Amino acid sequence: MLLSSSTMGTRNFSAHLNNDPTGRTVDADAPMGFRLELVDAVFQLAEGSSNTVSDAQLYRVMVHGMGIAGAPGSPMAGFRSGAVRQIQTLDWPRVYDLICRWWTEFPVDLQGQYVQAVNTVLSGNRIAWNLQADGSLARVLPRAVQNQMETTFTELGAPRFNSALVSFQAAIHAYDARPQRGRDACKNAMDALESVAKELFGMPTATFGNVLNELRRQQPPAVAGETISVLQKLYDMANTHFRHGMTTLFILRPAEVDFVLVSCMAGILLFVRL
Repeated sequence: MLLSSSTMGTRNFSAHLNNDPTGRTVDADAPMGFRLELVDAVFQLAEGSSNTVSDAQLYRVMVHGMGIAGAPGSPMAGFRSGAVRQIQTLDWPRVYDLICRWWTEFPVDLQGQYVQAVNTVLSGNRIAWNLQADGSLARVLPRAVQNQMETTFTELGAPRFNSALVSFQAAIHAYDARPQRGRDACKNAMDALESVAKELFGMPTATFGNVLNELRRQQPPAVAGETISVLQKLYDMANTHFRHGMTTLFILRPAEVDFVLVSCMAGILLFVRL
């Protein structure tokens, strides 16, 4: 969908230049330029809303909702300028809280435009987040990975996989947390994979290692030996780095968290399609 010029604001030319997810590298931060551009985009949308949303309303929601003590009720030079000053005082996670809070102030017929305007600013500043249609923020993923995640949720929708679905939802919630809770994301993703494997093999009290041993015994083999070896390595990594019996402090980097999450999704889809 093409964005209107009013939605793109000051990014009429550059809005489509930074949409590559691999370039969205700003994570645990809300750079100052991004903050100022965010205020401009949101207030511009409000000012074009035929008084449905006012500058004063946005400013007061910021001050009250973000708990900014001592902010003037009627700032000098107007509410937009006041918002510019106050957003500079927020800790970076609160800037993202503000994005979600402002979304609730726009009526339903303007929320889509709000999402588009905010996402234009997020992508233009290479922020690794996108605002969703429901007003929540989610990490930007490459399209192929996003498709894989959506497919995983679909497969886990069967009643028999309810426990796995709960674990996978917890994994994505931790993955999308600000700041990211990498250990929780990895642990819950592995729990979801183990739960699916145990359900499909009818081994409710088994471990994932027991399931892999059962796969090795099958004749003819259901999967290649190399695939089992990869799953075993993933299981070993889980036990060392982020499951209950972990033997080291959690030291995995964000790219390794990505690797674990994607690998667990691949394993889930592998098992449900055996």
